[in-house]
Amino acid sequence: MSASTADDISGLDRFQALWRRCLIDSAVDDSAAIHQRLLDGYHESQRHYHTLAHVEQCLGMFEQCKSLASNADALELAVWFHDVIFEPGKPDNEKRSAELYLQLSAGVHSEQTRGLVDRLIMATLHDGSSLQDDDAIYMVDIDLSSFGLSWQAFLQDSQNLRRESADLSDAEYYRKKASFQSCLLERERFYQSDFFAERLETQARSNLARYFEYINQQL
Repeated sequence: MSASTADDISGLDRFQALWRRCLIDSAVDDSAAIHQRLLDGYHESQRHYHTLAHVEQCLGMFEQCKSLASNADALELAVWFHDVIFEPGKPDNEKRSAELYLQLSAGVHSEQTRGLVDRLIMATLHDGSSLQDDDAIYMVDIDLSSFGLSWQAFLQDSQNLRRESADLSDAEYYRKKASFQSCLLERERFYQSDFFAERLETQARSNLARYFEYINQQL
């Protein structure tokens, strides 16, 4: 993604248009401040993978599949917020990210929208919960779409993820990663939607096979 495209896809104009489309009547529009809160979060120093670049990559994939979504605005809001809270090693980052959205949207977005965005964010736990409809499946596949990038891009993302767990030894870190990724590979399909499976499944499986070889070399 070029710098100009990235600026557009994560820029204030795009976010404000999204936030305003979801406002209920007479709601106060704090979208500029909320956009800045998101940018501040994604630029925190402890982040190497869970950065604005990850959100931009996810927004790019969202653009490709949004016409298939039942509620594209809720899905896009979930993409924006899903990693806004990130503390390495904490098990509740997704929950706290969802809670921040609920806090900022209270009284300004409909309860239906708020409930859906909350559930879509929680689907990125990747534990199989919250997958009640196609939009949740698209959210999960969007979050995992970087597995289907080129090998070099995938490896760079993997190395950035490793940097976020500097407190863990290589043996502990790679054991945990291998366990999670083995579960993904054991599924009948890595991507659960036809849209992503048709486009990224082969590359994602190839990347993971090479990554397991890479892990063995590191250990």
